[in-house]
Amino acid sequence: MPLFMVAYAIALSGLPEMIESASIILERHNATLAGSGVETLVLIPGFGTEQSAWRHVVHAFKDRCRILSFDLAGIGPANQIHYDHVRYGTLDAYARDVVAVLSALKVERCVCVGHSVAGMVVALASIKAPHLFRKLVLLGASACYRNIGGYRGGFERADIDGLVEGAARDYLRWTAQFGQMVVSAPVEDPTVREFVATLRAMRPDMALSLLLTVLNSDLRSRLPEVTVPAVVLQTREDSAVTREAAEYLRDHLAGSVFEVLDASGHLPHISAPGTVIDALNRHLR
Repeated sequence: MPLFMVAYAIALSGLPEMIESASIILERHNATLAGSGVETLVLIPGFGTEQSAWRHVVHAFKDRCRILSFDLAGIGPANQIHYDHVRYGTLDAYARDVVAVLSALKVERCVCVGHSVAGMVVALASIKAPHLFRKLVLLGASACYRNIGGYRGGFERADIDGLVEGAARDYLRWTAQFGQMVVSAPVEDPTVREFVATLRAMRPDMALSLLLTVLNSDLRSRLPEVTVPAVVLQTREDSAVTREAAEYLRDHLAGSVFEVLDASGHLPHISAPGTVIDALNRHLR
């Protein structure tokens, strides 16, 4: 459903001063609605992907949920024009955008699924506006990707430097290598091909800037501020997020639920959608 229609609905709601800002917010993030139901399910893609990554989930839940999908600035190729290196130097800016989209649509007490970095973005958004969320689902999320002290996030400083240098030297070659690593599959795998294609549709400078923001983020100290119930979903093998990082979320998000999915790789909603759909069915109750 094109959301310019929602902007007209806002106009009719007695809040004409919000018409322009709501319209701009929804257009900026390519917000789309599908399905119907009492429950609102919000789907936010992670680094290097866009809304289409959720297509299997949308199809599975459209008959029972109102589904809102939108893109975050610079996260994938669909929303590059609105990316700003300074504004999006921290993940808090993305969290403000999530709150803005949900507020523009008057969504409250939704179930919000964030993949990868978007998982931590929705966690930050829930700190800012907990009334907007009933439950958070963090798919392949990590509060910190680096190895710091006794914490094992998976990446040493040299690993991060190597990723950035490789991308700066030959972006096309890097996307193929990074895609295989993240998906944990050979280059001819359909999920690898899809992920590599979306990476290559991004501006290299934008992808590099965002990658640095993500890999250098450390949100471990913010986890106690999250009061919305959370479900942490982690594949059994994920080269981007260690099992320890996922368990750290479980241990530091009060009342959270942790489940290891019978799938591998960092993009199970594309590579093993049935497994993710089954897990969401269990946890949306």
